[in-house]
Amino acid sequence: MVGQVCEQPLTVPRRPWEVGLVAFEIARRHRFHEEMATLPPDVTVHVLPAGASYGRGPDLSQLRYRDSSRVEEYIDRARTATTGYLASS
Repeated sequence: MVGQVCEQPLTVPRRPWEVGLVAFEIARRHRFHEEMATLPPDVTVHVLPAGASYGRGPDLSQLRYRDSSRVEEYIDRARTATTGYLASS
């Protein structure tokens, strides 16, 4: 769930630790929408896709901030998703 603005719908938490993750994501999304609402009407914002792959439930591996083994994979997925988005715009 970390790092996703609107790409994935929230799911009902099934485990105790997922409650905290969902609560954090709700707060983060609320803040994002609050900030977007304060932009002047003549400003166009493009929210670039992260290219995240979604499985079942939250991806807790994203919380392992010291694990850099998949950074290149995340960068490649984001680059591919962003390139596709920009090509279609």
